[in-house]
Parts: sequence; C-alpha cells; structure tokens
Amino acid sequence: MEFDTVSFKRGTYSYINTLKRFIHRSSLILSSCDLCGNKCQEYPLICQFCLQDLPTFNYPIISSDLLNWPAINKLIPKQAFDHLYSLSPHTWPYSQWIGSLKYNGRFELAGLLARLLNDSWQTNIKSINKLNDQPKPELVLAVPLYLTKWQFRGYNQAHLIAKKFAKYSGIKYKNNVISRILETEAQVGKTGTERRKNIKNAFAINTQIMELPKHVILIDDVVTTGTTVNEISTLLKRNGVEIVSVMSVTIALPKSE
Repeated sequence: MEFDTVSFKRGTYSYINTLKRFIHRSSLILSSCDLCGNKCQEYPLICQFCLQDLPTFNYPIISSDLLNWPAINKLIPKQAFDHLYSLSPHTWPYSQWIGSLKYNGRFELAGLLARLLNDSWQTNIKSINKLNDQPKPELVLAVPLYLTKWQFRGYNQAHLIAKKFAKYSGIKYKNNVISRILETEAQVGKTGTERRKNIKNAFAINTQIMELPKHVILIDDVVTTGTTVNEISTLLKRNGVEIVSVMSVTIALPKSE
C-alpha cells in the first residue's frame, strides 16, 4: 500500500488551519471582558472598569487576615489553620465564574481567578507586620477530589487554580502531596457536626513525595464552613508543618440573624 502524500498534506493543512482558528477564537475570548464585552488590557477576561467594580474584602481594616474578623470566627470557631485569605464573599461574579469553571469546563477562568487572588494577596500581605517574623510560604497545595469524582468530572478546579496561583506567585506547587482516600457524602445541607464527622480521616499525606516546609498555602475555590480545610490543616501539622495559610477565591459568610 503506497503512502498518499497528497492526502497526508491535505490532512495536515486542515489540522493546522483548525488549530489556527481555535487559537484565534481563544485569543478573542481572552481579549474581551467576560462581564461587559469591552476590550481587556492588563488582565485577560476582565476590563479595567469591571476590575475596579469587583467586590473585595477591605483587608487593611482587619490587619490583612480574615481570621481577625468576628464574623469569620463565628463561621469557623475552631481553626486548625493560621491565616485565611479570600478575595470576596461568595457572590457574583465570582460565584458565576467558579460555577462555570467547576461544571462547564471553562478552564481559562482558573487563570483569571488565580491571578486576581495572587495580586490581591501580594498587595495586602505587605501590611501584615506580624508575618515578618514567620517563615515565608514555600509550598502551594490544593484541596483534592476523591478519585471517582475526579474521573467523573475530569478535573479538579482547586488544582487548576492552585497551579496557576503557584505560577503567578513563584511558589512551588505539588499536586500529589495530599490525597482524598475516602469517598464522602456531599457536605451541602449538613450541620457543622455532621460535616466534621463526614470528612474525618478522609485525607492522607504522602510523606515520601517531599519533606514538608514550615509554611504551606492550601488553596480551595470556596470556603463554606472551613471543615475541609480544617481537617487538612490538622493533618499537615501532624506531619511537620508549622503554619498553614488557607486561601480561596470566595468564602460563604454566615447569614445575619
């Protein structure tokens, strides 16, 4: 059977042209604001005007740490981690972006959310005087999914955000240090006690991967009650970590009574 050079070249050209069209469409998407459609400049997917209107926490008035805010202590009364940083309450447009990344596979949003998180964090941590005597974070980790859930969805949104965050922050990222060894029930609708019981012993640390540093950043997309990050933080500290800084795109604040 002779090799059909003409068909091969046609197939190659067709593939290249399809790839070029995909890259072109992707560049158009990234250069247009996801909220208003205007042209983007500094950030992909968001213009400078919508960027200024994004809801964010006022960190200077709480010494640049959400754990200094009484509302957070009400939400998470017992904290196994040492610092908590989120961009915003779980509200629009972050809630829409997280949902689109999590359920619709809009992977480009992971880069946007990670960059917004890193830039905000870098800006605000400069005013944290109490961190000056603490070791700098040397490792970024993400809250893992159980294997079957990961296979069903095909990806872990926390991993995608953490990987991009590590790139922007210049801090090392490892995706195989923490594993979820138990398939737990969904946490939605459970009380705090039920959540803690449901998630207990659900994670494991692979100590053969590397020696854990003193200060670790743990990333999730949303912190709801803090049960999951508390469980992982406790495990990390049992394995030599001294400081755990939890970071998330958003946090679900308790409803006012």
